[in-house]
Amino acid sequence: MFMRFVLVLTFLPILAFGQGQNAAVSPPSAPDIARTTRSIQGIWNGKMTARVPGFEPATFDWKMDCQTVALGAGASCTNTGKASIGLIAESCLLAFDPEGKAVHYMCVTSMGEVHDHKGFWKDSQTIEFEPLRAGMMGQTVTETLRWHFPDTRTIEKTSEVQLTDGSTMRFEYRGKRD
Repeated sequence: MFMRFVLVLTFLPILAFGQGQNAAVSPPSAPDIARTTRSIQGIWNGKMTARVPGFEPATFDWKMDCQTVALGAGASCTNTGKASIGLIAESCLLAFDPEGKAVHYMCVTSMGEVHDHKGFWKDSQTIEFEPLRAGMMGQTVTETLRWHFPDTRTIEKTSEVQLTDGSTMRFEYRGKRD
């Protein structure tokens, strides 16, 4: 009898802890959190076109691999491609902040850039990001992003980068979800 009592005292807290943990860990339910994560998750393949002042436009393959994280509260994306300058990669985290009512897109690139974009759903298919002042190629630039989802399998991303001399670089990506 004493042994049963010891076993109950030993395992009861462990069982209670496990049940409490499961009850506290539930997927996010706010509609904008789910919409934001659902909009980007999956593997996307498409073409990136870079328009850089002084150069001919260049188009190359671009892949986005976006997996849900934190029980669906966000997505982690690994983006890769090979441009004329060589391999390019970036890792990004996308999530909707229910308190601030904004979409956050934080990235680090193989070119040493670190960006933290803040945007808002403008309609059911479009996220527009605020202009972001950031460092690029040793100078301060202003980057503006716009994402459009014409349907559940297509993404159109536009990035405009205003350089200090007033010229603009433009990057356009059109991808299809596998």
